[in-house]
Amino acid sequence: MKFQQVQQQFVAYLRSPEQSEKPADVTQERLNVYRELLFNNVTGFVSGAFPVLKSLYSEQAWQQRVQQFFALYRCENPFFLSIAESFLAFLQKQYQLQHDDPVFMLELAHYEWLELELATRKAQGGPELTEVKRQTLQLSELASVQAYQYPVHKICAEFQPTEPEVSFLLIYRNQEDEVTFVALNQLTTLLLQLLGQQPGATLTELVTQMQPYVPQLHADQLFSGAEQMLTDFAAKGIVHAFQAQ
Repeated sequence: MKFQQVQQQFVAYLRSPEQSEKPADVTQERLNVYRELLFNNVTGFVSGAFPVLKSLYSEQAWQQRVQQFFALYRCENPFFLSIAESFLAFLQKQYQLQHDDPVFMLELAHYEWLELELATRKAQGGPELTEVKRQTLQLSELASVQAYQYPVHKICAEFQPTEPEVSFLLIYRNQEDEVTFVALNQLTTLLLQLLGQQPGATLTELVTQMQPYVPQLHADQLFSGAEQMLTDFAAKGIVHAFQAQ
């Protein structure tokens, strides 16, 4: 048997010993040591990336889900963030939801992954902005606007909603390099989504595009409110002056 075939058989057994043939010339004790080492490493990475999700399960139930991931995971990149991203993709595309999985499982996993991704994102904040009225604007590369069907930012072992409660969140890395969030209303969400889609837009352009969504608001009132919101976000480094790439 060629070395590559031996290697593939070895890895297949480590992933799923119940469904794979034991490699020849390797003792069971040695295989068990290798498998435990690899599985514990992956479990540690996944548990560290999704601590809230993990807290909603018994240890046995969590281990079962990580084992399913471990059996399918193809390690192309051993870094923490890559493993977390692969686990999220596994949940979204391959995992079959069980009766004891919370209804918000996928959204919570996405939220926890996004916090980690923002914490490690290689990006810089833009130029400081003192006024927004006459500037071309840009949403920080360290910010993300999200809409969830469940209040993922509140979920914990003691609070597990069973009915949808739409939540609009701005998740961002602040000037102290800490990832935090702001709960948004629909109007602020719309404003930031438009800015995120159109780097370089002006306040006037954004307000003009918002107007059809809130016809009950007078243009001057909408302009004043949007200006105040963007000014507040600029002070936090979430909005900054546009920089052409």
